[in-house]
Amino acid sequence: MDPISAAGIALSVASLAGQVFTGCIQGIQFIITAKNLPEESKYLNLRLRMEQQRLFAWSETSGLLDLQNDNDRKVRESNTFVIHRTTILDLLVQIQCLFQEFEKAQKKNSHLIVVPEPGGSDDDFVHDPAKDSSTAHVPLPERRRHFIIKAMSALKSTTEDNLSEGKRRLRWAAFDKDAFEELLRRFSALNDNMTDILDARLQTEIHRTTQDTNRGVLQLHKDLSSLHRLVMALDIKMQAHAYPVPAIPEYAPANDASGLRLLAQLAKFKAFNESLENEGSPWDDATALVLSLGHPDAEKANTRINRSDIMLEPVKSGSDSSAIRSEAIYRQNGTQRVWIEWKDYDYQLPGSPSPPPLIVDRVQRLASLLHHKPKPEAFRVPHCLGYFDNARRHNNLGIDTEGDDDGVDTRIGFVFEKPKDQDISPETPPISLFELINSSAKPRVTERIHVAHAIANCLLYLHSVNWLHKGLRSHNIVFFPVTTKYKDGVRTKIDYSKPYLSGFDFARPARADEQTEIPGDHGAYNLYRHPHTQGHGFGPRESFRKSFDIYSLGVVMVELAHWATIDKVLELQMEGRMRVMNRVREMLLGEDRLHEVGANMGELYEAATKKCIAGGMELGIREVEDERSDASASRMSMVFYEDVVKKLGDVRV
Repeated sequence: MDPISAAGIALSVASLAGQVFTGCIQGIQFIITAKNLPEESKYLNLRLRMEQQRLFAWSETSGLLDLQNDNDRKVRESNTFVIHRTTILDLLVQIQCLFQEFEKAQKKNSHLIVVPEPGGSDDDFVHDPAKDSSTAHVPLPERRRHFIIKAMSALKSTTEDNLSEGKRRLRWAAFDKDAFEELLRRFSALNDNMTDILDARLQTEIHRTTQDTNRGVLQLHKDLSSLHRLVMALDIKMQAHAYPVPAIPEYAPANDASGLRLLAQLAKFKAFNESLENEGSPWDDATALVLSLGHPDAEKANTRINRSDIMLEPVKSGSDSSAIRSEAIYRQNGTQRVWIEWKDYDYQLPGSPSPPPLIVDRVQRLASLLHHKPKPEAFRVPHCLGYFDNARRHNNLGIDTEGDDDGVDTRIGFVFEKPKDQDISPETPPISLFELINSSAKPRVTERIHVAHAIANCLLYLHSVNWLHKGLRSHNIVFFPVTTKYKDGVRTKIDYSKPYLSGFDFARPARADEQTEIPGDHGAYNLYRHPHTQGHGFGPRESFRKSFDIYSLGVVMVELAHWATIDKVLELQMEGRMRVMNRVREMLLGEDRLHEVGANMGELYEAATKKCIAGGMELGIREVEDERSDASASRMSMVFYEDVVKKLGDVRV
């Protein structure tokens, strides 16, 4: 078949498919907006909405939705509507008939009845899909919203009640749960089939688009009851599958079950976070079971470790005794090699609580969060066994020095488990990216991109559960050397695709009312902090936010591009750092600086780095906008994924 004939057939089939697709959306929309759905069954409606979004993702990826706007490029460039023309039409017709038959059967059994829509009142959201979708906690991109409005306005036929199809609404008189579950099962299977007929590249694109929608869904579900509903909605699909959760979702199989499993883990993790922050809000046993909440108060108490159970390894000669992490032995039910992350706090006068209550509360919550399981692998964070206060200690003579100003070590130690990978020895201490940059040869470009991609992906998912890191820098990105045995001996190497994000000492929830704990103004660390967080000058220090974490990621990406620490990249001398601290962002955004990043790592990497450092409109946030609002947070998450995480995953060398 010549190219011209193939293109003609593709456009003809796509045009017909577009008409059937419109009918599918109309049928789905009538069901998801039906009134009087029982509260205990709203999770089924949520699952239906998510399947609708998956069908939209298929239409966008295949080019069908573009065709509705007279853009036929994707359809012409793909052979989908030529090779699979019969299958596509058949599957879309099946979806359309599925909803038509469901509605007809439910009406016949008097479960669904038709009601007119009064002008105004609480039924306005039927005419505004975005308002309806927001009420259900499901994001609806502008293009999909316009399509739904156009599709519902196009209905001209009338029902037996003489009501315009576009001006009617359904109401549940008696909800048929079994029939609705069967509708979901069949629709989900048809969606799977729609995805399977596309080539591997398009399947991956659908998976990415669906994951983006899923993150938006998670962003909008905040309280325990809505997160409970979300996990129940996800369980409908996951019960029939057992896919592992990938560390980097972009490489997951096209079938969406693995993505849903990751979303469920994130929802449960977010729910545990919420339970820690809202201790006064009770929840029932069913909610606790579905969300794997356990007993947050008990977990907080169990994370306190006796200082006597920790035996710190001696500091090696020539090493820095104030290092941010140490090796240790944890003696409980045997012995276990662990590593310690240190958090300093101010010395308290005799008679004052030590550590201060704010610090203790924050430490308990953080230790519980990092201890809680299941923890999504996409986080790339180590498992925390608990924490201890290092202020009580003994000198070499065995005399308790607590209360002695010169002997008190006002640090809290977070105790972390070593990775259980078989190639990582328990004796292997973590090594930070900062140390590697200063001590090892420059890795391949691909390996450095792996680091940037993994950390960006980790940050994306940390933010999706509403948690801020606040200390992202190369000192807090760690690796565990892999040991390999050869005939001539044992060698160790770094697997740059498996970084761990540590240094959570100042992490906190991303809430407007959450008090910010100010990190110490360590000169070198300030190079990684957004200038608005440093409090120089006379104005107040701004509250920390997600875009400031993203800025810090951008600084680390500059270091990876040059394989040099940021002070050396900017050629800063120790005594001159304070004078230029507020100009670091401006310097990094200089045309020559960005060009150097691109010259070392490529155009896509350069563009992603600029997005992170520039922030603001580059991340979809206007200057006067509060990025903590639902709409802003969702938009920023989408831009960060599309223009940073996804772009880094697309880099090929």
